[in-house]
Amino acid sequence: MQFLQYSLLTATLLSLLSLTATCLPNGAPRCKITESIIAQGHKIPQGSLGLVMKLPASYTPGGAPIPITITSATGAAVKFAGILAYVTIGGVQDSVLTASTVGGGGGGVAAHVGRFRHIHAQQLRPQTAALCTAVNVKNSHAKSTVTHRVPLNATTPFTILWSPPRRDKGVVTVNVVVSSGSSKSPWQIVPSGQIWSRVRHAKGAKKATVSKKV
Repeated sequence: MQFLQYSLLTATLLSLLSLTATCLPNGAPRCKITESIIAQGHKIPQGSLGLVMKLPASYTPGGAPIPITITSATGAAVKFAGILAYVTIGGVQDSVLTASTVGGGGGGVAAHVGRFRHIHAQQLRPQTAALCTAVNVKNSHAKSTVTHRVPLNATTPFTILWSPPRRDKGVVTVNVVVSSGSSKSPWQIVPSGQIWSRVRHAKGAKKATVSKKV
């Protein structure tokens, strides 16, 4: 009886491992960027692909989509096959926050805001809702968190459009991790950038002007 239970458990684990392996080419298996967990999946620690972000300084709540560009710091073309991207409220890179609560659903910012546009043309898709729910992520839109739907043949500079949320969220942080391939291939958490709300900036500037007059 114990042997039968052990055999069933082994078969289940192997099945799950097989499922994980086959799902990776069709999207990231997580909804949050956690360095230690990605390193376990890739079987190698994070390495630099030399990637950086180029972002506009500000966004207008409910306004036009804005470009988020992943490019090489040197200007050289860098190829990659996988991506996970989302935008969080606040000025701290999400992978810094998830590093403090590894393994559970409590690390990182729960709310992923705004939505990415025209993702199908770039062979991207919304992240699976169940994966986000499992780590307590609340997407404001189905396309608030996106990943690749097939292995990409992408080359930098790579630009995706992001539509800001209708309500003012203050400063937001863009979070992106990129992989050059499957297991044991180089990957990088791209250094995050912040985008400021024009509404918040305008209010701050107005208050500063009033204070100077007083």
